[in-house]
Amino acid sequence: MSDKFEGVVLRSIKYNDNLMITDIYTRQQGRRAFLLPVTHSKKARVRNVLFQPLSMVAFTAPQRGAKRLVRIADAQPYLLYSSIPYDVVKSSIALYLAEVLTYALREEEQDEALFTFIERAFVWFDSVTEGYADFHLVFMAQLLRFIGIAPNLDNVTANSYFDLQAGLLVREHPLHPHFLLPAATQKFVRLFNSDFLSVRTLALNGELRGQFLAVLEEYYRLHIPDFPALRSGEVLRELFRL
Repeated sequence: MSDKFEGVVLRSIKYNDNLMITDIYTRQQGRRAFLLPVTHSKKARVRNVLFQPLSMVAFTAPQRGAKRLVRIADAQPYLLYSSIPYDVVKSSIALYLAEVLTYALREEEQDEALFTFIERAFVWFDSVTEGYADFHLVFMAQLLRFIGIAPNLDNVTANSYFDLQAGLLVREHPLHPHFLLPAATQKFVRLFNSDFLSVRTLALNGELRGQFLAVLEEYYRLHIPDFPALRSGEVLRELFRL
């Protein structure tokens, strides 16, 4: 018997000459890894081109039983992007966030709210033509709420420090290096409470954008075991000349 899935592709890596392993965040079962046949035929039931990072695919695969990996039987897109693959800025942001999701999403269990957030965020990102330079920052900030590690940033004051290690605001200077000074803390709290539209009013410059990206990456590393330094982050910084 086979299961039907809808999912967002996180990454695909080589397994052998004939197969790849593709990690997909599925609507039905959370994160799963599947075997993907290597083929370039347009007539194949499973085409590799459908499994680019952040592609949204509908597919079937056998129930895995005792097997950890099962082979995808057939696949087709269930949502097609119209701009992300063809825009260098958008595609670079998408690759970066695919790497974030690869290391941030670990659970093999259904989470409809999380899946819907990811799906709607990238549909919005694909549809807009301007004002999306800070999309990745808002996405990373909002994702923290869905994966259960959001910081407590309520009741910020002019003297508040953001203690990244503790995940909350404090009034005393932390005794470790993982914190933001009060002036930066107030700006970061505004970013954290923004959505994809309201973030435009913050008018972040290159310096702040770079600082907040570094803060978010550091927070992820502090609160998610084995979360690495992201390779695509350097590409993104170069793109925005941060």
